[in-house]
Amino acid sequence: MKRVLIGLVAALSVAACDKPKESNAIIRTCGDYDVEITLSDTGDTINATINGDAATLNHAISASGARYVGVLNDTDVTLWNKGEDWTLFLGDDDTAVAIECVAK
Repeated sequence: MKRVLIGLVAALSVAACDKPKESNAIIRTCGDYDVEITLSDTGDTINATINGDAATLNHAISASGARYVGVLNDTDVTLWNKGEDWTLFLGDDDTAVAIECVAK
């Protein structure tokens, strides 16, 4: 009985290891930028990878939708989300241009 139980536990352990972890990443193309967004469990931050460079963006106040702000390679970055739509802004508030994102 012990051997059967040990074998069963070992088989289940191996089976559990075979399953790849599901990614909750949101992947978009925003103009010339490839963007991968991973939401934190709390919603306070997102991890954004833009053309291979990663940054953590913090949740900021917005009248509508969710807005995340931070800095990547000395450039201000804003990602704005409303429903399924994402918009990328690069540069400070005075010069940033909205770049609409589409599902990749």
